[in-house]
Amino acid sequence: MQPPAVLSSALTLIAQAPALWPDFAPQRTPLLTFDGTRTWLHHAPDGPAEPGWTQTAGASVWPGRHPALNAHTAVTLPSGLRAAGVLLPDLSLPTAPAPAARVLAATLTHEAFHVYQQATPSVAWETDELAALTYPTGAAVRHARAEETHHLRRALHQADWVTSARRALHWRAQRHAQLSGPHQHCETRMETTEGLAQFVETRFLDERPRLDPVAATRMGLRAWAYHSGAALASLLTRTDAPWHSEMRAGHALADLLERHLGPPLPAPAHEHLRNAAHAAADAHDAELQARLSAFHAQPGPALHLSRAGGLTLTGFDPMNLHVLPGGALLHTRHLQLRAPDMTVETLNHAALVRGPTPLHVDALTLRGLPMPTLHAGRWQVRTPTLTVDLPAAAVQISGDGWSAQLP
Repeated sequence: MQPPAVLSSALTLIAQAPALWPDFAPQRTPLLTFDGTRTWLHHAPDGPAEPGWTQTAGASVWPGRHPALNAHTAVTLPSGLRAAGVLLPDLSLPTAPAPAARVLAATLTHEAFHVYQQATPSVAWETDELAALTYPTGAAVRHARAEETHHLRRALHQADWVTSARRALHWRAQRHAQLSGPHQHCETRMETTEGLAQFVETRFLDERPRLDPVAATRMGLRAWAYHSGAALASLLTRTDAPWHSEMRAGHALADLLERHLGPPLPAPAHEHLRNAAHAAADAHDAELQARLSAFHAQPGPALHLSRAGGLTLTGFDPMNLHVLPGGALLHTRHLQLRAPDMTVETLNHAALVRGPTPLHVDALTLRGLPMPTLHAGRWQVRTPTLTVDLPAAAVQISGDGWSAQLP
């Protein structure tokens, strides 16, 4: 049994990678990859120290997708081993697109940097995800982001780049004036977590960060921080500043750039970017309404689940979570909830939740359910995208399916 050819080629490229960041070595970072049939663990000489794995071709192999691997992310296995996790398309399917080895290697390197961050304590990696969920999405913030992106892109592609970089800092200041302190802090921390991982990825590919001012108007905070953080780090490498250590001490990338380049320079607005920002804000509002309508329009029965003491949120994908008008949250990719004697887990099955904060869930609605099975007093749904396990005595038939009130 051998790993897929694209994975073997990616591992070879990683082994040949130059130095990308001080003390970071993707060649020695455990890499966890699901190929659609098996999960492969490489660069773990002592193995995962967990039952269920077999050893073959210099790697550890798990049959199917390992339960700890739900997305491209840094993964901690039950044994405590940290690994860079990546999900490939199911390569056993004739229509599955095979990723290029170079792109796969870069993605693994990106996630390996997150493993490095977990193993290298720093205030720079501490991010308040709750602030990201309530980050302003209005046209004014989107416009200032687009102007900043325009000047960052110019700086990246200019030999005489300092003026453009200082103009970018001007528009950042204009945008930050419209943000609360927690939102500003969340953004700068995402630039040092996700943005620096993206920076390492672009260095592996020997590319500049890709910036598009119009596309920036359509991005949320997290998605944009990948690009802005990578761009700011790329510009900092052109200075003689000891910015790696200063960043680890907690200084924001943009603040470091301003310290070494000088104060922001005012720059006029671009009308086409202002128009794009207004269009993006309107489209964002319409998209949320369309997502909610599509959720409620799913065919098949529903389950309405609630618990007075709340449901414990143990996993979710912040990249695929949408804050709806009124405060409800729509999880469109991954959600994991626990309560005494209850489990719910979704993977590419939408779930609507309500609660006082994004991390405190009181109620859950699932739609498009198959018929459950009843076994040994349990009410269960198990599909490739959905797991529900409840005490059958708590479930009642309702008008559109079932409801459950847990003690």
